[in-house]
Order: sequence, then C-alpha cells, then structure tokens
Amino acid sequence: MAKHTLLFLFLTICFGSCKKEADPEYRVPTEVEPYVQAFVKEAKLRGLELKIDNLIVEFAQPDANYICGMCKGLQTRQKHIILGIQEFCWKEATTQTREGLVFHELAHCYLARLHTSKAFADGTYASLMNPDNTEVYSICLYPIDNGNDCDKRARRQYYIDELFDETTPTPAWAR
Repeated sequence: MAKHTLLFLFLTICFGSCKKEADPEYRVPTEVEPYVQAFVKEAKLRGLELKIDNLIVEFAQPDANYICGMCKGLQTRQKHIILGIQEFCWKEATTQTREGLVFHELAHCYLARLHTSKAFADGTYASLMNPDNTEVYSICLYPIDNGNDCDKRARRQYYIDELFDETTPTPAWAR
C-alpha cells in the first residue's frame, strides 16, 4: 500500500508541476503597429507567410542606455520587444529610422537573424542587422551642405531584401 501511495504522490507532483505555456499575447503600441504590419507585408512579398500573434512591444529602458531596441524571447513562443525610451531612439527618429529599428528587432525575433558587422568597400553596413545603425536607409535630421549622401531612402529596397535573404547581391550604390 505504501508503494502505491508513494507512486501516486510522485505522479501527482510530476504532473501537477508541469506548466502549460500561456496563450500568446499580442500587445503593440498604436505608433508601432504600422511597422509590424509593414514587416509582415514585406515578408509576404518575398514568399514568407508570417503570423505575428505572439508579440508584446513596450517602450522602456533596455539593458544599456545606448541601446534603442531589444528582442526577448528568442527561444520562446512569446516574443517581447523593448524599444528605448531615450529621445533619440523613437521620439526624435525619422520614419525610416523607426521602421529600421522595428524591422531589426522583428528580424531577431521572427527570422532568427543575428547581428553582422559586414560592410561594403565604401564602409557602409551591408545589413540592417548591424549592431550600431538602423538609419541605413534614412534621411538626415540635420543635413549639412544639402549633400546627396544625406538621403538614403533609395537604399531601402536592398536592405529589406537582405533582411529576408542574406544572399542578396551587392547593390550598385555600394560598388
């Protein structure tokens, strides 16, 4: 009888302690939602069907003051992106920079992309997944001498292509 009681107790503890993973949650601020939808649309244009129903995005202080974004939950179903509360991270950022930041973090979370510091011969980053600059296809906030290198919006297509396909060829502007 004691063996049965011990077995019952053991099984109760084992099965009682198993936690069911919580249902995924989707909570994205209104000002971030268009960028999430644009990411899903860009994926679809490249033949990748993404269903993002497990994402929490919040504005907070990432682990370091100089970081503007972070994806948590890489190994779990629930994804969590923290966008920096520093003024330069979101409030003062251009539309392209905001998109670049959100796309960069979504690529960590949903495409399992890691950082790369690969650069072209001219020194520009070869990927939006670089660890330092999500302004690779942005415009300058404060243009100096109205230089043509200040408006990089024409580079967007390359960077989005490369985000979803790392074998994207070097663009003409980087040769």
